[in-house]
Amino acid sequence: GCMRLLDYTLKCSASSIELTCLIESISTNNPRIEWKKIKNGVPSYVYFQNKIAGDLENRAQLREPANILIFNATRSDTAEYRCEVAAIDDQRDFDEILISLAVRVKPVVPRCSVPEAVTVGTSTELRCLENEGFPAPQYRWFHNNEELPQDPKNSAKFANSSYSINPDTGGLKFRRVRKEDAGEYYCQAKNDAGHAQCPTQIMEVCDENLHHLRLSLLCCFYGRRLKTIHHCRSHYQHNT
Repeated sequence: GCMRLLDYTLKCSASSIELTCLIESISTNNPRIEWKKIKNGVPSYVYFQNKIAGDLENRAQLREPANILIFNATRSDTAEYRCEVAAIDDQRDFDEILISLAVRVKPVVPRCSVPEAVTVGTSTELRCLENEGFPAPQYRWFHNNEELPQDPKNSAKFANSSYSINPDTGGLKFRRVRKEDAGEYYCQAKNDAGHAQCPTQIMEVCDENLHHLRLSLLCCFYGRRLKTIHHCRSHYQHNT
């Protein structure tokens, strides 16, 4: 016979990934089957001498004749996998196929940092960070439940705003804060596997001459009198 390996298939479920290595037209009884994981160009055995080995030990199994079923896959399983079959009684006594596996992990809730109060005309930065998602997520910011365009100049509503967004790092920077920048903010981290967002936080914008105003005068532009006065007064004290 002339043994050959058919094109592989990948079968995925919520709890497992199956790497399929199909053997066609084989005459040899009990062919030698080996699987290798190739990470950064370095191969290592994950199935050798009829046993699961290496990185997949205790969390994978061989399905006859040559499939590997991986349980609880993680981002560290992202690699190339090579199925090698040796059949000594066949005219073609060796064949192999290479499978590229990319395990995608949904982001978890990102950690967001939003200043409680900032002064009109000053600079500030809002931060968003998520470390579990794979591939690394892209970040988006929302202001009062409306997504901020990555470039404010492309939107008539935000054309006068001075912010910039880095979708790779999650930073939202304002060169000069305006009254209109006050409000609720949250960040969303998104990749091919899904998305997650942090809880909403409020940023208040305070008048630059707050220390000259009386208590009866509103210093911020968000609409919660007692909380606004307290936050703006605290912000001024920290900056003096």
